[in-house]
Amino acid sequence: MTTYLKSGFRAALRQPFATIVLFMYQMCWGILLYKLVQGVLVPLMHRFPGGDQPKEALRLFLAESQFQLLKTDLSHPYLRWLAALLLARMLLTPILNSGVYYSLTHSEQNAGYRFVRGVKELTLPFLLTYIVRIALSLLPLIWVLPKAQKVFAHSTSYEQASLDLLPWLMGFLVYGFLLHLLFMYVQFAIAAHLGILSTVITFIRFSFPIIGLSLILLLSSGLLAGITVTATYIWAGLLALIIYQLFPLFHIFMQMWAITSQFQLLSAKMNP
Repeated sequence: MTTYLKSGFRAALRQPFATIVLFMYQMCWGILLYKLVQGVLVPLMHRFPGGDQPKEALRLFLAESQFQLLKTDLSHPYLRWLAALLLARMLLTPILNSGVYYSLTHSEQNAGYRFVRGVKELTLPFLLTYIVRIALSLLPLIWVLPKAQKVFAHSTSYEQASLDLLPWLMGFLVYGFLLHLLFMYVQFAIAAHLGILSTVITFIRFSFPIIGLSLILLLSSGLLAGITVTATYIWAGLLALIIYQLFPLFHIFMQMWAITSQFQLLSAKMNP
């Protein structure tokens, strides 16, 4: 496990172009969402009754909000914006993944060139793969949604309903996590021109080290986030601001490290 972490770390350091592209993408996406949410919430908060207002004012505000949402078309422009952003996200994700995975599997080429070439060559198969993954991710909802409806209909409180649904939700999260790893290996196979079936068999055979490796880096990423938050409280000032601004870049690098480590493991198992 340590071998794959070390070789994956070195491989991630050799992907500066892909890391910067992902960082810029996340930053631009965050600014866009911030502006959208700000445009919706700021006018709303100006109308929200303050703490010195009577409870009747809050009830009136909530009743008016419910009427505006359910009986008018006030929310339609915002829903269209959200749908457009979701569609853009679904299109951009496989495009960026195609550049990242091609860059990783063809490290002998120039950094910028291999990323752009990956986008040109692999966007379509990666898009189809992404659609299949989304469909499989949503498949358990066929069983989860009726179960949730039944639980809420027979529960006496939201707390009790949440406890009853907790095993289902945990299972849904575990299923999504395993599906994410599986399709990571499928994308490795597409980018490196490996057999998809043989890659899937390798994933199944070595699923325990694959999952362990992923969990180690996932916990490391969470630990990094916790350290960053703690540091911003302890060292308030310029140092905290610098740490806070650099955290997204570190987070992107951790994601890149997770991908490169898995590819090192796949390469070792398929070419012993």
